[in-house]
Amino acid sequence: MGVRRSKSSAGPAAPRTDSALAERCQRLEVLLRRALAGRRRAAMERDRAIARIRAVGDDFVSAFEAIDARTEAAIAAAELRGLLGHDLDVDSLLTLSTEHLVARYRPANVAIWLCDSRNNHSLVAYGANGTPRGRAEATMGIVGREACPGLPVEGAAWSVDHAEDLLREAPPGGGVLAGQRALLAAIARRGERFGAVMLFQPGDQPWPANAQEQLASIAAVMGEQVERIMRIAHHRRGEWPRTPDAD
Repeated sequence: MGVRRSKSSAGPAAPRTDSALAERCQRLEVLLRRALAGRRRAAMERDRAIARIRAVGDDFVSAFEAIDARTEAAIAAAELRGLLGHDLDVDSLLTLSTEHLVARYRPANVAIWLCDSRNNHSLVAYGANGTPRGRAEATMGIVGREACPGLPVEGAAWSVDHAEDLLREAPPGGGVLAGQRALLAAIARRGERFGAVMLFQPGDQPWPANAQEQLASIAAVMGEQVERIMRIAHHRRGEWPRTPDAD
């Protein structure tokens, strides 16, 4: 009886094993590419989500800063109204306003102008926090001629980092604005200009937070008071007309 030989499985199966391995590798490669693509999309979505969150956060910060600025401006205006009360005297208005600004914006110096119907501004009050009026008056006269008439009647105060830029030409000796920064606002009411107010201080001294908004609010209160004084004075002239021989 002859010996029956078993069929060897090693030879014919090898090609099929190689083919299956290649197909498996291809499937894994496809899955890997899909996974990487999904990971990139997820990373992009994550980055977009982070950007949206940051944008919302920035919007919230901006909103709170705007609310804070309006609140502080309203407080500044209320403080001045409380000081002025119902005083209808221009000199008292100028004195109290100057004292309030000098105290609130220390170390800034304060200049206040009133103007006529031709928009000519005259310096009528000055408060010193380091620069006396005698030194500043010539420069303030030039500012009144060159800068104050161009102030917008409504809106925020001007902020000028280099106050000497307000002048076309510095006065003899250079004036007092070299190395200073300034804030300016129109004193106005209902679109009518009555004057201007300016603060100036050394350029290395920062302004208080929301200083522009506060100064604009204070200038608006001064405009209200000037208008009221003028209206009452006009009303009184209407009730008690002056006689030809009156002083």
